[in-house]
Amino acid sequence: LTGCALGGDQAQQTHEVEPGAIVGVLPSRPGLAPAGPVTPVDAAGFAQALVGHPNAALASTLPDAGFRRGATRTWSGPGGASLTAVVGLWDDGEPANAIGGEAARALVPGGAAWTPSQFGGSQGMHSSTARALSVVVGHVSLFVRASGPVDDATLLRQMDLMQQITVGTGGNSG
Repeated sequence: LTGCALGGDQAQQTHEVEPGAIVGVLPSRPGLAPAGPVTPVDAAGFAQALVGHPNAALASTLPDAGFRRGATRTWSGPGGASLTAVVGLWDDGEPANAIGGEAARALVPGGAAWTPSQFGGSQGMHSSTARALSVVVGHVSLFVRASGPVDDATLLRQMDLMQQITVGTGGNSG
């Protein structure tokens, strides 16, 4: 696996938050409704949530990479809109960063690299029909993927809320 290394404050953070606590408080975004409850996931479920389908090869690497547990939640909307938040707790953020970056690239083949300015050190991919963004905060990986008519602002707001919850600054549902 390859990916940008974590740096500065992000590499030194030791945040550890239960994944279900992060995705469980995320609000629905305008035009999207929850497609199911918060789902705790093991390595196989985490791999599937990241890339959108079962992936035994990825799942088999996660325990050795320090994956502990995860949770996911999906929202859906008209026209095939889908937004999925995936959160993992890891022994170390470095492997989580590499795996998140690889998942983003796999989800948006042929897309453009995407590092929104408010998420320095993030890894993402972006196209006209899909986007994926991976951020690591301490030992917690935050991943959001969207397809269909979901705008950038919606994905970025969910990521912002996830990051705020992880670092303990709260946030609001706006």
